[in-house]
Amino acid sequence: MIMAFIMAKIESAKARTILQHVKEIDEVKEAYLIYGAYDLLLKAVFKTPEALSSFVVDKLRKVDGVKDTITNVCATYD
Repeated sequence: MIMAFIMAKIESAKARTILQHVKEIDEVKEAYLIYGAYDLLLKAVFKTPEALSSFVVDKLRKVDGVKDTITNVCATYD
């Protein structure tokens, strides 16, 4: 399993709608609106590197209002 923390810059007017939408995606285990350089923090788990890539490219980046993402893959996962 691969755990990743993914941060996204999003349109502020759509923040709560985007948060609710991503919380419904199976791979997302936790999701938070945050302050700082990014607006959204996701904790997600994937079976393969390809599944992680597909999630970011085909699901998250296609959510209306998501402008930019950064993915941090965990080196350890218990």
